[in-house]
Amino acid sequence: MLCDSAKMLATVDGSQGPPPTYNETLDRTTTDQSDTAVQIQPTPGPARSGMVFWDAPGEIFISFRFKPKPSMDDKHQPWFAQMGIKYGDVPLLMREGFHWTTANVVREDGFVGSIDRRLVNLRKVSPTCTITMFWTLQDLQRPPRWTAYLQVHAPNYAVISGIRLENWTTDMVTFAEARSLSRDLIYRFDASMPTYHFNSIYDDMPLKGWWPWPKEDSSATKTR
Repeated sequence: MLCDSAKMLATVDGSQGPPPTYNETLDRTTTDQSDTAVQIQPTPGPARSGMVFWDAPGEIFISFRFKPKPSMDDKHQPWFAQMGIKYGDVPLLMREGFHWTTANVVREDGFVGSIDRRLVNLRKVSPTCTITMFWTLQDLQRPPRWTAYLQVHAPNYAVISGIRLENWTTDMVTFAEARSLSRDLIYRFDASMPTYHFNSIYDDMPLKGWWPWPKEDSSATKTR
C-alpha cells in the first residue's frame, strides 16, 4: 500500500539537491541567437485546465517518470509522476541540458482531476492512485522552444495537497526515454535496469539538468 504521509517531499533518499535556476544553466550561446529572446512567463490568463499544453504545437518526444522515494519499492511510494515534453530537437536539449524549476510552471494551466487516460500508462501506476495533479511547464525563452505536461498520480487529495515542486530533486527520475522525429528510440534510462542505459546520439557524454544519465560521476549513477 502507499505511504500515508503527505510530507514525503521534505527529504528524498539520495537527494542531489534542488536543480539550478534556469538563468544559471541556460547556455549563453543559445540565448544570444535571438535579440528578442525574453526569459519570462507571459502575462497570466484565465484558468485553462491544461489547454496551454494541449494547444502547443508538436509531439511528445521525451518522457520521464518520477518517484518521491527512489530507494523504496513501488508498494511504498506515496505517489507516481510522469512528464512528457513536446520538442523535436532532442540533441539540443542533450547538449544544453534539460533544466526546469517552478519558474517554468504555467500556474494558470494547473488542475486536479481523475487520472487522464490519454497520457497515463496505467501499468506503471498503482491501482490505488485515482486522482491526478496536472501542471504545464514551458521554456522561459519567448517563443518557448518546448512545452511539457507534468502529472502526479496519488490515492487522495491529502497526498496531492502536500506536493511542492520546489522540493523535487533529480534523483527522483527513475525512467527516461527520448525518440527521434521518426519515433525511433534514441535514449533510454531505467533505474531498475542500469545495464540497459543508452544514448545513441552522444554515447557517454555527461548530460546536465534532469537527464538522469550519463552524469559526470557516471559510476555513482549506474549503481543507483
